[in-house]
Amino acid sequence: MAVIFKRYQIEFRAIEQGDIEQLRQWRNRDDIRLMMVDQSEISPAQQQTWFERLGTHKNRHHFALWFRDQLIGYANASLDESESASTGLYIGHEKYRGSMLALCVGVGLSEWCFEQLPITSISAQVAPHNQAALRFNESLGYRVLEQNDSWVFLSKTQQEFEQARERLLPLLSRFL
Repeated sequence: MAVIFKRYQIEFRAIEQGDIEQLRQWRNRDDIRLMMVDQSEISPAQQQTWFERLGTHKNRHHFALWFRDQLIGYANASLDESESASTGLYIGHEKYRGSMLALCVGVGLSEWCFEQLPITSISAQVAPHNQAALRFNESLGYRVLEQNDSWVFLSKTQQEFEQARERLLPLLSRFL
């Protein structure tokens, strides 16, 4: 139960063995899986292998998301390029899907990335049919860089994020 950081009442914890089956079940749901770059279903053995390798990649950070002592989802940040991170997240807990908590996670994760990683931008990749995710990312300061039939590629600088966060603070204030 190691809390790596906490923002907007969301605890970004180290993923533990006890988290991985629930994360796998959520990840395999069609409404989540079909929005991923890798859309294949994950077996328990694959999930276990993934879990065992989590600590081996120094430039990848994986978080179990907790709210009010409940596991609610997953987030990651990867430093794949010089000065740029890519992030991803999902809220799997049914009670919190479509809630403000995704915004809390998105803002909190972006704050952490810009504070803790040697980066000048954060990128994201979204399926073009996932209009909710595109609107969500745009609300976090992302702008579209490129688009093809399969993906929309987005990016934001720290300044773009900070401007977006300013606009979101009235909504986030109840989570401070």
